[in-house]
Amino acid sequence: MNKIIMASALLLLSTTAFAKSFDCIGYANKVQVGETIKVNAAKAIVAETKALARMKNAGLKVEYVRCK
Repeated sequence: MNKIIMASALLLLSTTAFAKSFDCIGYANKVQVGETIKVNAAKAIVAETKALARMKNAGLKVEYVRCK
């Protein structure tokens, strides 16, 4: 049991150590929708996926997201 706990703690630490902060903007019909949100992820594509999910959960109609 201790090995499982240690392995999951190591996994969490390693994923957060490589995470960067991205500023993401949602677009619909090439027009910005809503405000810029901050997302932590290792890669831009992962940040865009997270941001899209957050925006859709907030009720925004978003076609795509760009993160920098």
